This record gives sequence, structure tokens and C-alpha cells, in this order.
Amino acid sequence: MRSDGVVRREVLVADIGGTNARFALADPATLELSHVGQIRCSAEPSFAAALSGYLASLPVSPVSAAIAVAAPILGEEIRLTNSTWSFTKRELCRIAGFEQLLVLNDFEALAHSLPYLGAKDLRRVRGAEPEPQAPKLVLGPGTGLGVAGLVWSGTRWIAVAGEGGHASLGAKDERELALLDRLRHGRAHLSVERVLSGPGLADLYRAVAASRGESPGALEPNDVLVRGLAGEDRIAGEALHFFVTCLGGFAGDAALLFGARGGVYLGGGIAPKILPLLEGTAFRDAFVQKGRMAAYLETIPVYAIVAEFAALRGAAEAIRTRLSV
Repeated sequence: MRSDGVVRREVLVADIGGTNARFALADPATLELSHVGQIRCSAEPSFAAALSGYLASLPVSPVSAAIAVAAPILGEEIRLTNSTWSFTKRELCRIAGFEQLLVLNDFEALAHSLPYLGAKDLRRVRGAEPEPQAPKLVLGPGTGLGVAGLVWSGTRWIAVAGEGGHASLGAKDERELALLDRLRHGRAHLSVERVLSGPGLADLYRAVAASRGESPGALEPNDVLVRGLAGEDRIAGEALHFFVTCLGGFAGDAALLFGARGGVYLGGGIAPKILPLLEGTAFRDAFVQKGRMAAYLETIPVYAIVAEFAALRGAAEAIRTRLSV
């Protein structure tokens, strides 16, 4: 109960990616989560079906919800970028009985969580201390590649959604150019996400193998990660090295674009799995090697977000801020 005597009701929060859908009830006052649930998106034919199944498991019927989705939020209808799921806001309110609904980008939600992440939620992989109230940047590879920012208004933090993962991907030397040409084959546009994502890592594995005149069987992204980290597959190790180098270069570019003196935060499902590589020289060198701006980037801290449900907490903060639940 709040100090004015009004009972604060828990809100439903969700983080919907291309592979997994996560749900919870959240206390807007504390951002604490309960009744956390997770399913594979492939297990349900639609988001409405997944939401209905989760709601049926709850002891309460929340009337407010914040849904974070891996897609641009452009209007009434939402279509996930890397999933067949789609829905309309009116449809969700009708099905679930929501009186208040906030739909936001998943990395926008993750940006909302940044001021509330503690030492146990983060792993600093390079750089100095962040500058207080300077812009923060969050990005990361998973099924896709999300990008968002967080800026200080003078009174509060404001999340800025973006679609930077769909920016064009370039090469810095002939070896990279040859690999990217293989990945670009048959596509009108090669985005950063085509490499910096789980599917991108699997494609990169095949491109590296082809460049060596080899034809290994197709691997799932996690197989490439495991083999590359274990050092048991030369092609996987080379693909993973290129992946980390590309991630460092893109993170440095994005930090320059956003002036992210408040830090760069790596989210998504892959970053926590490759922490030793993020702390290595390949990522660090690619991040800072920007000519005359190397000194500018040298002190910017980079953190990996290791908290499992940070985007759910960010969604709770977003609905608390925007809709005053």
C-alpha cells in the first residue's frame, strides 16, 4: 500500500524476443519480479496464445501490462522482426482485460533497467568508471541485434529506442571483405545483425569454412559457441574471433555516435557466454581503434549484463514512469 492509502497492484511485464518469451508480475514500486515464466516462441502459434497461457497460471488478473518486443514500435500493429508472431494492442487488451498497456522495444526496456542494475548484475570487461549522467548505450546480439540509448533529462533518465542492428556492415581489411562478400551473396543489403546474432554466427561459421575450402555440416549457433570456446574446432574458433572483433568495432562505432561516456552495456543472450573473449584484446582493440578518437574511447567502460531478467525490470520501470501505475 502506498503512503496515500492506495493499493499498488502488480503489473504484468513481458520480454518477447525472436526465440524466447519471458513473463512476470512486477511490483512497480520496487521492480521486484514474481511468477517468472519462460517459453520458446516456437511452442505457441501466436503471442496471444502464449500470453493467455501465462495469464491462466496466475493467481491474480493484472489490469496493467508492459510488453517489450524485439521489433520497432510504429503503430497499432506489432510484427516481430525475427519471429512470425504479430498482434495489435487492441487485441491484447481485449484478450487479457488490460486497462493500461505499454508496448515498447525490448532494448528500450533494457535501457530503462540500467540505473537499477547493481554489481551482481554487471561484469565490467574494459574501461574506467562511467561519467555520471552521461549518455549510456545498450546493445547486444541474440536472435537479432538490439540497440538503444539512455539519456539524462536533468530530472530523470529517458530511454531512446533504435534499430541500429540494421545499419550496413562494412569491412576494415581484405580478409573481412572476402567473408562479408560470402555473407552478402543473394542479399540486397548486409546488415550488422546478419553477423552479430545467433543465426549470423552460424552463417559466419559456414562462410569461414567455405573460405578455407571446407564444407562442414551446418551447426546451431550454440554449437559454434561451445566448439569455439573449447578450442576443439578451428573453424568455429576463427568464426568466433571474427564475431567478437566485429562486435567490438560496432560497439565502438555506436559509442561514438551516441557519445556514450556513461558506458556501453552488452545485453542479449550471447554476451554472458563469451565473457573471456570480451575481456580479450580482439574486442578491446576493435572497440578503440577509431583513429583520432581512440583516446576518447579508451576510458569508456563496457559492461556485460549478466542479470537474467533485466529487460523485465526495465519494462516495469517504463510503465511506472510513463503511465504512473
